[in-house]
Amino acid sequence: MRSMNNPHDALFRALLENPARAGTLLREQLPAAIANRLSDSPPRLLDGTFIDAALRHSQSDRLFEVTLRDGYPALLYVLLEHKSAPDPGTPLQLLGYMVQIWRRYAGKEAGKLRALPPIIPLVVYHGAARWDVATSVLDCIAADADILAGQREFRYHLRDLGPVPYEQRSADRAVRAVLGALCGVFERQVGAPMLERILRDLPDGDLLEQQVLLYIVRHYKTTEAAFRQALSNAKPGREEALQMTVAQEWIERGRIEGIRLGEARGESRGEARALAGSVVDILETRFGAVDVQVRERLARMDAQGLRPLIRRALMAPSVDALFEP
Repeated sequence: MRSMNNPHDALFRALLENPARAGTLLREQLPAAIANRLSDSPPRLLDGTFIDAALRHSQSDRLFEVTLRDGYPALLYVLLEHKSAPDPGTPLQLLGYMVQIWRRYAGKEAGKLRALPPIIPLVVYHGAARWDVATSVLDCIAADADILAGQREFRYHLRDLGPVPYEQRSADRAVRAVLGALCGVFERQVGAPMLERILRDLPDGDLLEQQVLLYIVRHYKTTEAAFRQALSNAKPGREEALQMTVAQEWIERGRIEGIRLGEARGESRGEARALAGSVVDILETRFGAVDVQVRERLARMDAQGLRPLIRRALMAPSVDALFEP
């Protein structure tokens, strides 16, 4: 159906289905500096299209994997532009297609994500008007030379806050408090001095103050008593009002922790009942009916105490000897 709607696409794909012809087209149309880097092995056609559905009437694409003369792989992405006039959006579209290709190539494999193959894009245009569109998305960016120098590397700037001392994270107290709160959430236990510094830097009565307090209560591994003490030291005279702000969060947190504790205790109690039942079964197999007092004593024991009784039940000379030291 797609070929019927787009005869250019059908013809282009027919040409590139043949590896030898595809290799000829790529070598002839690529710059010599790149074509000379390709090994003699024919390109390998890969499945899939990366074109936006809305653009498929005006574009066709094919993706090839090639081997360079140094043995490393590379991807050649060929885009056939069917529009009669050039599209100024082509640089951005190509950049988006390249990101899709890398994502599909690497998936979630860390090794592949750290060693992506280069993608060499080739646009083949057969429209009527002369092509006058920038050949790089970088040429579409309006910036001075200093900023463009960084843009051309496709490099992002990293600011790892972890090693930076709290006071150096920002000169602004509110900004510093938020960054400190964000950094502290992944620590096993935030000490009282750090918690107090974060709270002290928060602007009184500001919405940000409430937001950080809620963040700490919801996500920090701190107790209500420790939090209340830090509030008292950092915000003297306001601790009660601020504690009321997060009171509902403490109630909800306690409810969730209670549910989790109950579930854990339920699992442990279930294991204990199963172990007690196993001990009784072994004793009855060896000695006959087990006394009610013995059953009740086993029922009161926890899983840790019952586990060694499985072996003792198999070896004890009598039921009474089961509980002897």
